[in-house]
Amino acid sequence: MSQEPERASWKDRAVELEAQDRVRKRREIVLILIFSAVIAGAFVLEIYLSREAQEQPEFPFLSSTFFFAFWNLVVILALVVLFLALRNLTKLFFERRRGVFGAHLRTKLVLAFMLLSILPAGILFGFSIFFISSSIERWFDPAVAQIFSTSKEVVQNTYQMTGEDMLHYARNLSYKITEERLLSSAKLADLKKFIDQYQAEYPLDAIAVYSGRAEEIYRKPGDRAQGEKPSLEVIEKALAGYEGYFPEATPEGDWVWAVMPIWSSWEQKRDVVGAVVVTKYLGAGLSSQLDRSLNAFKDYQALKAKELPIRRQHFMLLLLVTLVVLFLSVWFGFYIAKGITIPIQLLAEGTQEVASGNLGYRIEMESSDELGVLVKSFNKMTEDLKRSQQELDQRRVYIETVLANIDYGVIATDPFGKILAVNQPALLILGKKREELVDHFLTGALPPDLSRQVEEMDAEITKREKHTEVREGFHRSREKRAYLRLSLSQMRSASGELLGKVLLIDDLTDLVRAQHSLAWREVARRIAHEIKNPLTPIQVSAQRLYRKYESVLGEQGDVLRECTNTISRQVEEIKHLVDEFSSYARFPGLKLEPHQLNQVIEEVVALYREGNPDVEFKMELDADLPIFDFDRDQIKRAIINLVDNAVKSLDAKPGKITLKTLHLKDQLCARIIISDTGKGIPAEDRERIFEPYYSTRAQGTGLGLAIVQRVINDHYGAIRVDGNEPEGTAFTIDLPLKSRQSQGGASPNQKQTGGLS
Repeated sequence: MSQEPERASWKDRAVELEAQDRVRKRREIVLILIFSAVIAGAFVLEIYLSREAQEQPEFPFLSSTFFFAFWNLVVILALVVLFLALRNLTKLFFERRRGVFGAHLRTKLVLAFMLLSILPAGILFGFSIFFISSSIERWFDPAVAQIFSTSKEVVQNTYQMTGEDMLHYARNLSYKITEERLLSSAKLADLKKFIDQYQAEYPLDAIAVYSGRAEEIYRKPGDRAQGEKPSLEVIEKALAGYEGYFPEATPEGDWVWAVMPIWSSWEQKRDVVGAVVVTKYLGAGLSSQLDRSLNAFKDYQALKAKELPIRRQHFMLLLLVTLVVLFLSVWFGFYIAKGITIPIQLLAEGTQEVASGNLGYRIEMESSDELGVLVKSFNKMTEDLKRSQQELDQRRVYIETVLANIDYGVIATDPFGKILAVNQPALLILGKKREELVDHFLTGALPPDLSRQVEEMDAEITKREKHTEVREGFHRSREKRAYLRLSLSQMRSASGELLGKVLLIDDLTDLVRAQHSLAWREVARRIAHEIKNPLTPIQVSAQRLYRKYESVLGEQGDVLRECTNTISRQVEEIKHLVDEFSSYARFPGLKLEPHQLNQVIEEVVALYREGNPDVEFKMELDADLPIFDFDRDQIKRAIINLVDNAVKSLDAKPGKITLKTLHLKDQLCARIIISDTGKGIPAEDRERIFEPYYSTRAQGTGLGLAIVQRVINDHYGAIRVDGNEPEGTAFTIDLPLKSRQSQGGASPNQKQTGGLS
């Protein structure tokens, strides 16, 4: 049986090795296919370039042995660079997948070095190609070709524009001659005068007028057209009714002839009676310049056919230089990255160990460069951190022990008032959770009145340059009114720098209430002593006056009787008040005996149910409530007082009073809840309702609830008042249990009564 797990482990190991071998073979096959494809592509490209060289013998570089060696060198360098990059990236990829620590850092460094190697080389190569391409494109700019191709059109457009202008002048001349009949022999002088004036006004080199038989009537040549005349063919076309222009190139220059018939009537244009010929000289050599432009354009087209080989030559040279630079930079980058990543990996591992709490971690590496200094500094830092951590732990334990064993609250802040630490008593006094205070500003985390008080104390310390400021007074704490003693102090270093502030909070509410109750008890004792003595003589004297003068006064004795009765009645009320004072001042000692609390409540309800028919009394008594020790008379007196207050709060109106008991086993106490549906007690009065001589009713003495609280306190219990939903008041009493019964159930006297009215 013991050999089965061993066989399974060897089998799993064999499967794992077989899987790794398959992955390695697959990776080798992929690499072989990639290299084969690259070599085949280089071979195809060489064949293509050889054919290009045969078609373009003016570029022997493409067909030379040097070029093919050059191209193979470029391919080999490209493969080496690609192999280096893929090898390192593949290695890093598998290390990242296996979760090798430091692989992410090495990946970033390798990628950074590759980027620093490839990016500048690529940018340089791209810009070089761009500039070379831009230069070649400027050599073979289409605008240049456009200039050559449009030269002929420019010359033709020149001929056309000039001919149209000349035709316009000829038309005007023909119109004038026709309208004014200037061809008649009587107006020959006017014709010559008109022709001379017209030539002087417009840029015309010659104007000639011919008769219907092609005979020259008058010709006005310019300086450049002395010997130039139109041919007979041109004149005959005009006499045939043709309107147009004829360009003509001569050894002396280029001419434009515009002809226009002269009609017998301009509107009908029937009979041609003559012709006008206008001549314009365009300059010498315009057509020859056009021929030279055409020859230059042919040479440009021949050179443009060689643009691609020129680009290839420059591209191959740049590619070779770029690959050489890239190979050297990539190889050097990997070398540098390897020298940096190993120490950095060790430092990263050490940092992780220190972050996990292992302050005793050390890095063992021998190096004299800056990385070696960094490793030594790291080791020294961990030693210092370990020593400092031990000291901080000792101080922290000491401070936490001190703070946990003091009764007043402590809140520590930084110099800007952000809370750094708070002890448990402070949380209890303020009624807040730790996360509601820590990392919050002090003035914003405290209740509004406390916040204002602390701000005033801080301002007083700053103004008077004091170290500590102490204030006392009532504040809102835990939604109650508490008497707190606040002490705000500044923590400064030996150099006087402010390190933070400490706020001490001491809850003196119970002490102040005890002092207040003791003072009122002494007042009550003295009042009872001083007032009670003269009450009896006053009452007796009033009665004697009535008996003595009743018979004497006769019918007027009614007034005396009414006055003496009033005196006696008021004396009784004062005696009742004095008895209340005496009861509060001289409270009897407890008589703790085992009793059933539910039975006491039933007795109290029975006293009030008959006298208050409009009030519904409901009892929800816990049958599991055990018998325990308490002073029956005093507890009954306290419950009567509370029930009496509940009845009075209804103001003689129908209402409901509920008395409920609970057995709180986890707290080892019995709970009494007395609630009513009366007018309730305002929230602002609930905090002072148990103070002596404080009453919300005009006729109240203010001692009833004070006596109730004292009874409960003497039993080491607690009492509180809350609002009853939806209306009214609820008093909750908790009494500690001192059960006298055995463990096994309630006594036979225990019973539950509910829903009675």
